[in-house]
Formats: sequence, structure tokens, C-alpha cells
Amino acid sequence: MKSLEFLNQLKDSKSVVFTFSDLVKILGKNEPYTKVFIYRLVKKELLKRLERNKYVVKGINPFLVASNILFPSYISFLSAYSYYNLTMQLPRTFYIVCLKEKKQLNYDNNTFQFIKFNKLRFFGFKKEMLDNKFIFVAEVEKAILDSLYLPKYCPISETFFALRNAKLDINKLLDYAKRMKSLAVIKRLGYLLEMVGIDASKIKTSFKNYTLLNPTLQKVGKKNERWKLIINEVLE
Repeated sequence: MKSLEFLNQLKDSKSVVFTFSDLVKILGKNEPYTKVFIYRLVKKELLKRLERNKYVVKGINPFLVASNILFPSYISFLSAYSYYNLTMQLPRTFYIVCLKEKKQLNYDNNTFQFIKFNKLRFFGFKKEMLDNKFIFVAEVEKAILDSLYLPKYCPISETFFALRNAKLDINKLLDYAKRMKSLAVIKRLGYLLEMVGIDASKIKTSFKNYTLLNPTLQKVGKKNERWKLIINEVLE
């Protein structure tokens, strides 16, 4: 099999990331031959070695690559906003929620950063088709909550923009918020929803201590008594 035919077969496959065993089967040759064949493709930068025993064809949509490196996992945070066209940014870092620790990887000038969640918060994502392949991405509502849970992976201002512009299932958003089991998420979401004119009383509860609206900024700002938040970032 010629190199071009082999690469086209990989591109046409439903799979995105291939193990060496996968490549042996597709090429139909023995392991020593396949090793040399793959080495030459990698050297020509036609095939990318993501990490040990994982390969991807150069030029594949990075959303697909990000979503298919580790199972189970899903794309979230600012990356999900980008997927849904809910940000003006063109991020080069793809944030992937997963259930175990994993070091970041690089692909075509993009960085894949893996964020470990516990099983309790690992929900609210869906399987979609992109370029005739599968992608796993957070629902918009869950991407918002993930971003409010860990704002260091997505600016509060971007989440505020998403809340104002997304077509949201408010009941789902509020139900998911309670499932997150995080008072910080409840506070931030409630405050932001009321800023855009959406009733958040369904998730209102009693709060004892104040929380920063944006934990990545200094602890300086006005106090919002209703949601027990220190408003340390101006959003309008």
C-alpha cells in the first residue's frame, strides 16, 4: 500500500487516533515493516505521534483529536464556547475534562490540557458528528457550569458573554448547577443570571461566607449580599 492510499484510508476511517496495532491491521503488513513505514510518515510530518502508541493524521480538526485521545472525556470550558461560537477568541488550548490525571499534549500548534473531575461532576456532555467522525463535547449548560467551577480555565467575562448569547435550557442549567455540589458555582451562576435578567431563585440557598466572583483576581471589590460574592471583576 502506498503512503497516500494509507493516509486516505486513515482519514476516511471513523477513528481519529490510532494505536500501532491499528496501523498494523490497516496496512496489512508485519510489525517490523509497519514500524519503518510509520517512521517515514512521521519524519515527513504526514502522520503525527501524539504520545507513545498513539498517532493521528496531520491536518485533522483539533476538536476531533482533543475529543478522541482519552475515553471517557469531553471538551469543555472556553474550548466548548469556541465550538458553539460563543466566544470571539480563537483559543489554541483545548480543555478536556476526564476522570484521571494526564499530561498535556501538543498537535499542530495546539495544546491539549486535561482537567480531572470526580465522577460526581462528570456529566452533561454529548456525542456529535464532526467531519464524519465522533466528538464528545459539553452541553452549553455544562460548559458554563464547568467554567464557573474552575474559572482559571475560562475567564468569567467569557462565561458572561455565553450566558447572554446562548440559547439555554434554563431548567437544565439550574438542575445541573445543583448537581455540581458547589456553593461557589451556585453563587456565581445566580449572580450572573440575574445580571442578564434571568430568575435564579430556584437555586438560591443560605450562604455563610463570601466567595470571589473571580478567584484568579485580587480580593478587592463590592460585596453582593444576596449571593455572598465579592464582585472583583467588572463585567458591564
